[in-house]
Amino acid sequence: MRYAEFSNGTKIIDGERGIADLHILLGGLGASRVMIIGDRQLLSDGYLDKVKESVLAGSGIAVGAVYLGEDLQDSESALKDMYFVYMSNGCDGIVVCGSGKLVDYAKLLRLTVSAQVKDIKKFFNNSDIGRKVVDVPLITIPCRLGEGSECNAVAVFYDCQKKLSRNIINELLSPDYCIIDGQLLASASKSQLAYGVLNTLGKAIDGFIAIHYARVGIAIKKVDTHPVGRIFSQVALTNLRAKALGMLAASQEDGLASFAQDGAYLAKGLDANGMGMIYSLALAISDVKASDYYRCLPLAIKAAVNYNLRVCGEKYSKALWSFVGWHEYSKYPQEERAKGFVKCVEDFVDEIVGEYIKDFEPIILTDDDRQDIVINMSYNPNMLNNPRYFDPIAIKAVLK
Repeated sequence: MRYAEFSNGTKIIDGERGIADLHILLGGLGASRVMIIGDRQLLSDGYLDKVKESVLAGSGIAVGAVYLGEDLQDSESALKDMYFVYMSNGCDGIVVCGSGKLVDYAKLLRLTVSAQVKDIKKFFNNSDIGRKVVDVPLITIPCRLGEGSECNAVAVFYDCQKKLSRNIINELLSPDYCIIDGQLLASASKSQLAYGVLNTLGKAIDGFIAIHYARVGIAIKKVDTHPVGRIFSQVALTNLRAKALGMLAASQEDGLASFAQDGAYLAKGLDANGMGMIYSLALAISDVKASDYYRCLPLAIKAAVNYNLRVCGEKYSKALWSFVGWHEYSKYPQEERAKGFVKCVEDFVDEIVGEYIKDFEPIILTDDDRQDIVINMSYNPNMLNNPRYFDPIAIKAVLK
């Protein structure tokens, strides 16, 4: 079992049977009656039962409620439902087993209970209301690769009235522990694992994405100076590609846990700088096309790197000198380096999609869709750099 800790507070623990010590962690956090959050698929696979058994293995710790997330599209209704279940059962801690919205909503539930503020929309802008009033232990157990949400201080709230997603950033959103269990991850399908690889790739590339030519140096500097920044340059493609393809071919538990931990590291590396352009772009496409976020990732990754090539030009090419983990691009002369970099990214994305995601259907965008995506992104204040810098004409040009 390995252990890692970063500045945002979440401690990462991984191993062959990571959840076996769940009751010990909960006891150390002072929890006595926890709410377990999951879904019907995890319940039918027996994993929620394993989580429950581990919780009950500790003396003095009870399971107050097991919440199965069903309709998660309406964030406000889902959070009200979860809040009612949590409070009416006298819970004092949260364990979430899952991915995506389940994890985000568990984090937002912790935020509302901790700060004693029921209206989550009040957290759209940073405010003093985010102070902790009640201590609410939170442990996340991801069931997909490369999520990132299980170990950072960011959560996504979907505003049904405006039909757009809003990122909420608050230190109270950081879980206490993230447990990466190889046995749980091994139950995912090849397609789920492949989407997890794309998500991890996107987070790695986001470290070197800028949205304005004058900001390229700033984007690179943030990665170089961040405590976890070196991981971006070391893992971003050369090692990431080898590990990803090897893991997808073998699907061994140790390889799954190792790759999932890389994804967690990368997500935490971006945490202090807000969400990156690839993430924000995929989220905007997802909202506009009413499509799953993961299906939008291939398009978002390709569009984001091509955006940098189009807008940042020579500065982007020079910035790639610090990208020491990508051996492929170095064979290109300086004026062609950025093009080579983009080509490598596109080839890797196509390889993953073509080989491992058999049911993938490309997202087709109309001119109205492209305009709506740009408008959607203008409401997102938490991209890697200030959104007022991005060029809407260039964004529309690279969305194909």
